[in-house]
Amino acid sequence: MTPAEHKCDIIKLAPFALSRDFKKIHLFVFKVTFANRSTFSPMPQEQKQKKKRVPITALTKQEICIKKRENMKLRDEDLAKEYGLDRSTITKILKQRDKWLAIDPNSNYAKQKTQKSPKFPQIEEALAQWLTVTISQGNAVSDGQLQEKALEFAQMYGLRNEFQASNGWISKFKNRHQVRSGDSSGAPDVSLQIPPQSVPITGTVLSPPEHSNYSSTVSLPPTSNYTTSQSITSTSNRTNGTNALIGSASSSPYIFGASTSNSMGPHYIPSRIYPVSTTIAPHIPLENAAFIFCDYQNDVIGMFQTSNTLNQFLTRSKQLFTAVHQAQQKKNISCFSVGLYFRPGYPEVSPNNRHFENLKSLGRLVDGTKGAEFIDGMVPRDNDIVIQKRRTDAFYNTDLQMILESRNIHHIILSGIATGDVILSTTRSAADRDMSITVVRDCCFDGSDMVQNVLMDEIFPKQGVMVVSFEEIVNGLRSI
Repeated sequence: MTPAEHKCDIIKLAPFALSRDFKKIHLFVFKVTFANRSTFSPMPQEQKQKKKRVPITALTKQEICIKKRENMKLRDEDLAKEYGLDRSTITKILKQRDKWLAIDPNSNYAKQKTQKSPKFPQIEEALAQWLTVTISQGNAVSDGQLQEKALEFAQMYGLRNEFQASNGWISKFKNRHQVRSGDSSGAPDVSLQIPPQSVPITGTVLSPPEHSNYSSTVSLPPTSNYTTSQSITSTSNRTNGTNALIGSASSSPYIFGASTSNSMGPHYIPSRIYPVSTTIAPHIPLENAAFIFCDYQNDVIGMFQTSNTLNQFLTRSKQLFTAVHQAQQKKNISCFSVGLYFRPGYPEVSPNNRHFENLKSLGRLVDGTKGAEFIDGMVPRDNDIVIQKRRTDAFYNTDLQMILESRNIHHIILSGIATGDVILSTTRSAADRDMSITVVRDCCFDGSDMVQNVLMDEIFPKQGVMVVSFEEIVNGLRSI
């Protein structure tokens, strides 16, 4: 029976039942007709075959990048044909050439055909940054410490319930980042590979020390104990079955502003990779720079528990404040004091703003009260400009930008409390206004050491912010 004949027979049966239940029969005929139409379809649609993905190793990707580097006229299409890949795949590989060129060809990672993205990229990247800095300072790092630090980052990113930092995850983390450790008998070296970095040459305001050999690609000072291959070589000790990674110490700590070689995504360019403890005075074009001291108010300081770290921060900040005003006698330096103020009754505070609602409930920072005044040693001088703000960001709904533009100032030097609040907000706002930004590390404070370190060691350098020490700034001012 053909599909047409089958359909007609079903329809002929319908009149006998119309008087009983027309709706049921009508629905029945429709369903059967539809079902048979698909059953007897003489021309089934052909399914499109998905193109099979060709897995390649990290070593092959490195080889592709080397060929392109040696012959810039080589087209992506030619490389794609040679390796049996899509042109788009070649383009993606070449976009991450710094990452693939930094791969150790002898590592297990280089021979893997798949480089899966980690499930928790924020934790992975933060932990890699911390490990790089810690090893570079000559400190030992055990697997247990890696787990503990990873859990701290998970807590910070709100992933503590999802992330467990298991032994398997730590092992895979070390493999992804080429952290190599041997057995207990040979105690071979452990190395953490650091990819070559490209250093920005535009918009840089503070010049590096002369002895740092700072060039278009990172080169470590001749006094450094690191190898010229830019890998941090260290010794592996095993105590009670625990791996210990010990970095060779140099004369002063280094901040690496880019992540280690990994498979996580884009390569970040650091803003500075030279010792923060240097005493060489940086070059500061003071005519186009302004010092901005943020939220040094009694109520703000009172929110934090007294500690040695807080006291050191306040001492350094007051010393910087004094040094800036001493330099003003020789140079026309712009100095701003920014404070957070609310009117009586807090009409500016929305119930949706939980942070400010808390300040309101505590009765803090009301304009005209002692709590809203600047602390002793940070009281604005006669020629200083005071910026009153109603939100965390020093630029939001204030005349700060207008005054900076009227003075042809394009570079701001920030200090204040707290780093995760006013400093972070003002930094991002200034960046959106195409300004050069310097943050004085020792003169910024946050109640969380983790927040302070992640911002200063990882986030700020990645985003093009110059992070300098108190000594660098003060020595620069004194050299005027």
